[in-house]
Amino acid sequence: MPKFESMDQAIAELKGEIREALGGSELHQRRTIAKRFYVTEAEEQRLEELRQGVNLSAFVRAKVFGSGIPRPRAIAPQINRAAYVQLAQLRANCNQMAKAMNTAVQQNRDLPLTAAYLEQLERLEKLLVESGLQLSSGKHTNQEETDA
Repeated sequence: MPKFESMDQAIAELKGEIREALGGSELHQRRTIAKRFYVTEAEEQRLEELRQGVNLSAFVRAKVFGSGIPRPRAIAPQINRAAYVQLAQLRANCNQMAKAMNTAVQQNRDLPLTAAYLEQLERLEKLLVESGLQLSSGKHTNQEETDA
């Protein structure tokens, strides 16, 4: 099992493994071609009503290719925005670790449970507690208050 000098190095390694595992997937192709079209003011209003907050590109692709229209992204209230951002980061970190572990299992490799990963899990736990406090009280707490 590799040893990492820092948590950042461990995360970078994990991200690299995830990129490698997802690299050949056609589902994650990057869209590089832009298309532009013109509408009247009335058409623009109608389009805004129809898409109900869904990204314009995603809405047009869904309509043109006959797939289901994606749900609009929920907008977090301003008071919870900082907590929402923290939770999104935590979700991404957890997903990265889960993907690396699943990849290791599929390839019959040792699970990447190094000290750095365990430290990251402890950090995630503390951030989850802090985020929970923010959501329940509606105010920002800092790490020192959480550790106390």
